[in-house]
Amino acid sequence: MRHYDIALFDIDGTLCDPGSGITEAAAHALARMGVVEADPAALRRFVGPPLEHSFRDLYGFDAAAVTEAVGHYRDHYADGGIAQYRPYPGIGELLERLLAAGVQLGVVTAKIQEFAEGALQTTGLRSSFTTVHGRAPDDVVGKAVTLRRALQTRSASPGQVVMIGDREHDVEAALENGVDVIGVLYGFGTAEELRRAGARLTAAAPRDVGDLVLGGPIA
Repeated sequence: MRHYDIALFDIDGTLCDPGSGITEAAAHALARMGVVEADPAALRRFVGPPLEHSFRDLYGFDAAAVTEAVGHYRDHYADGGIAQYRPYPGIGELLERLLAAGVQLGVVTAKIQEFAEGALQTTGLRSSFTTVHGRAPDDVVGKAVTLRRALQTRSASPGQVVMIGDREHDVEAALENGVDVIGVLYGFGTAEELRRAGARLTAAAPRDVGDLVLGGPIA
């Protein structure tokens, strides 16, 4: 008997490895703004939260500079970033397993809708999901808001839903909306980050995600 009826997935670091598309676009945008950032770890911080928050919080850009930097990022990313996406090993099998068990699948992401759809189409994953909830280009909201919107489109109690992601933002969004969360350890976050944010469940590989969704140990 499955434990959850609905599983909502993050994209970057959870379903897909974005390659260097995100970090290259971030470095390009920063360079256009006069900031040289060569530290790979610093650039990986762009994976997860809304771009606007990263430019503001990590580099102190004001509103006008954030808007300009996001424009540079999106231009570069659209030129080749999406083409670098690949599903993580085992993701295809995980989605097939969940669908066969009757689990409804959706996506909740901080990416803008166009890029979210593009990443899923490029990797061949789009057909597995009945819904994809991203952001409008000028809709700067946290993931909790996007998740709330996704939940409002489904007639399910919070206990039937689980959010699956690799960063603290996924955990915080799930807890704020009263749903369980599985933190994955093969993406960009760490076990310490996920547990500090409040994740009780973590999965080292996609098959472990399936075990948890389909009735694995919850305590």
